[in-house]
Amino acid sequence: MSAAPRDGAPSVRLAWEHTHREMLPALLFLHHVRARGLDGRLEHVRALGQSPSRREVVMLPYYYDDSDLQRYLYRAGMTGKWVVNLAYEQMHLACGRSYLLPDGRFAAEQMLHCAWGPRFRELLIDHGVPEEHIRLTGHPRFDIYSYPEMLFTRQALAARFDLDADRPWVLIPTSFNLAYINERHRQALIRRRYDVSTALVDATRTARDAFVELVARLCDACPEALVIVRAHPAGYENEAFYERARAARKNLKIISQFDIGNWITQAALTIVWTSTSSMEAMVAGRPVISYEPEPYAEVFDYDVNRILPSFRELDEVIDVVRALPDPELTYDWARFERWYQHRDGKNTARLADIVTEAAADYPRHGVTWSKTTALPGLAKRHLERVIAALPAWMRPKGKASQHVIPAALVDEAVAQLSTAPLTELLR
Repeated sequence: MSAAPRDGAPSVRLAWEHTHREMLPALLFLHHVRARGLDGRLEHVRALGQSPSRREVVMLPYYYDDSDLQRYLYRAGMTGKWVVNLAYEQMHLACGRSYLLPDGRFAAEQMLHCAWGPRFRELLIDHGVPEEHIRLTGHPRFDIYSYPEMLFTRQALAARFDLDADRPWVLIPTSFNLAYINERHRQALIRRRYDVSTALVDATRTARDAFVELVARLCDACPEALVIVRAHPAGYENEAFYERARAARKNLKIISQFDIGNWITQAALTIVWTSTSSMEAMVAGRPVISYEPEPYAEVFDYDVNRILPSFRELDEVIDVVRALPDPELTYDWARFERWYQHRDGKNTARLADIVTEAAADYPRHGVTWSKTTALPGLAKRHLERVIAALPAWMRPKGKASQHVIPAALVDEAVAQLSTAPLTELLR
């Protein structure tokens, strides 16, 4: 049982965006918060509103620049509150660094920022964020693999999706969003300092096509394996690219439902292009490789493909699958720990430490700006222009009511430390 919330202690508002990516660590975080006698709740980042609490710690999934201040925080009344940037996109391409690192005086002076490891902390400091505004927490998603009871069993997944539980499952998460970007959206990202070059888009499309071929070849070469393609649930991955292969092959499934942690833990092997879900597989102790049909890590400076054993040739990938269940794979753990220092199952507890810190010394980091002084000269039509220029996946979507998860269901899930009450919501 959680302790009763303490009088006068700050409450916690944890803003979330992508159900699959953030919900399970959110439940763990709230579990730790409530165990410390503090109150916490979930609220969708696109539906942040005024809080009745004067003392509050607001945790955002990301914060890039003043556009986020305008879109989310300005209307939510942050004066006097602690605002924490969880920075859910820390592993990045060099060309995206100017965009992903938080810009603006509010980011530098008014917020705390979480770093998963020393590499991102150094980048934040070099970017002008004071060291005293940074907390090294580790990646909250890694904690999922220390709480297997939060995930579905193999038998439950097999029954729900008509899978053969006795065959080795090969998981292929796909995330080729940039392959579908149009020129208007590309220019919008460039204006926000993400250098989405034509070469980067072309490389993504080439990799997508190579993975379509990989899926078909792998199914044919390894008929004993069950290949599960998982299109990124937050993106615009077109499953139609794999439909022809699925129609001709009984050992191919296309499944994007539920948190990817469920599939990583049950996969005999995970094959990625550049997905950071591969880092989760490493933490879970599951075999994982990258298939990099053309040079990518070297060209765009991306450490995921340097940490993993990466293969250029399709036949090499097939050889790894044939070597299951014990392929000989080596990982660059030293580089991993530069980005992700902790994998001890206590990262969500470290986030809760920030709330405990606020309870002990609340005035220290409270936001000092007000609604009347924060955004001088910014008219509503300017904000509308900013939003209109964003790619579709970055714009506010739907009505606030569409993003609400009933508090009673959250309370039940946190108390049980189980996703059962939220099963249908987490699909």
